[in-house]
Amino acid sequence: MKLIFIEFFIVISFIFLLFIIFIIRKRLIKKVMFLEIDEDLKNLAPEEFFLNILKREKFTKTVNYARFFLFLLFTVFIIFPVYKEYKDYSAFSITPVIPVFTWFVISSLFLLAFISKKREDKRISEMLDNLEKFELLKCAKADFMIQNKIVETGLLGNDIKFGSKFLFVIYPGYIIPYYWLDDVKIVENPGRYGSKFYYVNVILKAPFKPINITFAKKEICEKIRELLLKKKYKSQKIDKIYKK
Repeated sequence: MKLIFIEFFIVISFIFLLFIIFIIRKRLIKKVMFLEIDEDLKNLAPEEFFLNILKREKFTKTVNYARFFLFLLFTVFIIFPVYKEYKDYSAFSITPVIPVFTWFVISSLFLLAFISKKREDKRISEMLDNLEKFELLKCAKADFMIQNKIVETGLLGNDIKFGSKFLFVIYPGYIIPYYWLDDVKIVENPGRYGSKFYYVNVILKAPFKPINITFAKKEICEKIRELLLKKKYKSQKIDKIYKK
């Protein structure tokens, strides 16, 4: 009975933590989008500014510590007691397959999340280096600091901001100059049990790779595509005027 109570407590704590994570992440991203950020952050150099904005290191560390704590609880209070119970009271040499398998699955998910985070951090750093190479970061920061059009997607952490010269996606982190746009397409992906989700396939001019921004609703994808194509057309007109 005591073991069941501990299991129940860990599961409820994990669900509660996920709920809190979603709320905090949404609030943090809202603050960033509407420029409710510290003056110290605003005074950072462009690269450091966007690293802070896009990676959200402090929040990520807190979440990772909390997850690791729950993982330890699961290991100490479920795996070890179950194994001991089988060892002490079972007449047969039975391996506690289900708890050990669950522990293995959770460990694999932790490893996958760690690898994914490392890759995302690397991608963000490479993107900022690339923008710096084209001397666009300073311009991007100035554009971000203006209250431009923000499209709320209804999904946690996936709202996007249309600057006058750049598209900003906070989660996952992207900064896209409009004049890099080549085409924008909407792609439909079938999910489980007949469900569907959509993503905006942003095709950039060579040598850049296409970018996929996922949304749940087709109407949002269509709205974003329309806005992006308008911005692309406007940037092309401005570019032609400068060339003349």
